[in-house]
Amino acid sequence: MFDDPASREQPPGPGDVSPAPDAPSPAPAAADDARAPGTQPEPAPQAPPATAEAAYERDVDVPAALELAYSAADLGLSPQAYDRAIPYERVLADRRRQASGLRMRRVGRELVETLILAVLIFLAVRAVVQNFRVEGSSMYPSLESNELLLVNKAIYYRVDTHRIHTFLPFIPDSNGEKRHLFRAPRRGDVIVFRFPLDPSRDFIKRVIGVPGDTVEVRDGRVFINGNPLKEDYIYQTPDYSYGPKTVPEGQYFVLGDNRRNSYDSHAWQSNCSQQQTCDFVPEENIIGQAWLRYWPFPVGFVNNKVLKPLAP
Repeated sequence: MFDDPASREQPPGPGDVSPAPDAPSPAPAAADDARAPGTQPEPAPQAPPATAEAAYERDVDVPAALELAYSAADLGLSPQAYDRAIPYERVLADRRRQASGLRMRRVGRELVETLILAVLIFLAVRAVVQNFRVEGSSMYPSLESNELLLVNKAIYYRVDTHRIHTFLPFIPDSNGEKRHLFRAPRRGDVIVFRFPLDPSRDFIKRVIGVPGDTVEVRDGRVFINGNPLKEDYIYQTPDYSYGPKTVPEGQYFVLGDNRRNSYDSHAWQSNCSQQQTCDFVPEENIIGQAWLRYWPFPVGFVNNKVLKPLAP
């Protein structure tokens, strides 16, 4: 057979690369033989953390130098990005300032609400209770000079039922007459009132006669409608005479428990003209009933009585 020149093997030219004969793959070297002398071993790949706590423990150990090693260029930012960014310290300061402002506004609002509530409570208490200081010994032994009392102002409140009937028709109409919300003063009540001859002064006495009663003082005893009162609370029996006189409507006859040392209804008439009647206390002058003695200690209730004439 003739040889084909094309089939002959030609030596590789300068630009040709002849395939290398298949060589057996080298066996993997041992770990100690694979690294060059003086180099550190590569860390083995770590398995992903199984829990969030494990991830936190992994990341918390990252060195701070590595976290701060990134520049603006590494993060894809311009060199002026850090200059234009708001400093974290300023953000914290703004947050603290806002929180402080909110706290101050909250405290201010609570303070204003507390003051308003205190004023309302004061006005409400003032409308019901008033303090009073005893001056003199006219009510001895029930009360002594300089004792401090609380006066119940609400017990004798009067209301115009005609006005109330306009809004609440089921309440009876009294045709403009005022009626007591709780009760009227009664015999034996210790009351505080504005002195009829000088309303700028406040007196404290005991109610002896109510409207319609005929009052008489004689022989060291007080008589109501001809019957004597049993008075075991007075210091001394009266050494004067009075009456008999009938207490007008809407007025009250009052005496002190220290009968021989009390400027009260039996003595007021001497300072009035014959055309005037000054023996009695108009109901509109009554401030309230003496209720509680709170100074000096011990605290105690005022000796209010329910007085009834003895049977004939």
